[in-house]
Amino acid sequence: MADEGRQQSWSEYLDRERENKLFVRFVFSSDFREVEEFAVVYLTAVDGKSYEVMRYDCTKYEAVNVHQFFHKQAEKKYLKREKTFETLEEFIADVRKNWRIYRVKFLEK
Repeated sequence: MADEGRQQSWSEYLDRERENKLFVRFVFSSDFREVEEFAVVYLTAVDGKSYEVMRYDCTKYEAVNVHQFFHKQAEKKYLKREKTFETLEEFIADVRKNWRIYRVKFLEK
């Protein structure tokens, strides 16, 4: 487990109704120069229950991947991406921009 100073997390609502949420967690390397692991999670509420729609993540031991829970069979795909702040920021921007599309896909399944 990462020491407390190296792990950071935050979340934000993506809509006024507060039914769609972006959650971000990342862990710095011990020298604080790189990202060791991260998760960018999009959650939606349906009938008062929270569901994970998609998650970009990686760990110290696992490559960058995406879990897409909006398919009939949840999919996990490995992405040819580096564990960097730039990658993390791109995934955050993707969720902020496309959450409505991902939610429609999730509700269609």
